[in-house]
Amino acid sequence: MDLEKDVMSTLAKVRQYEASMTQLKRNIQKCQITLKELGSINEQKTYQPVGKCFILKPKKDIADEVVEIIKSHEKDIDEYEKVRQHLITKGKEKETQLQEAMKALKI
Repeated sequence: MDLEKDVMSTLAKVRQYEASMTQLKRNIQKCQITLKELGSINEQKTYQPVGKCFILKPKKDIADEVVEIIKSHEKDIDEYEKVRQHLITKGKEKETQLQEAMKALKI
């Protein structure tokens, strides 16, 4: 049945979004650890990899970049959650349609 395939496809998409959200949450945790490691000393500089080279940058600049990454990931998680909720709702609607169709066919 096409409806059954739609339900399964929707559930697969929900799982993909959940996996993406989990990965983004892990990245946020790594970023937060990086921020702690950088500490609160603004004047210190540290080497940051850029391609195959390393450049000397103030820790505060690196911390600011990490904070921006966290904000970006949090925004992506919010968007993924909205899509995930929409897919769940859509999947439930299709599942209800499938059940009604099966009742009508007396399966």
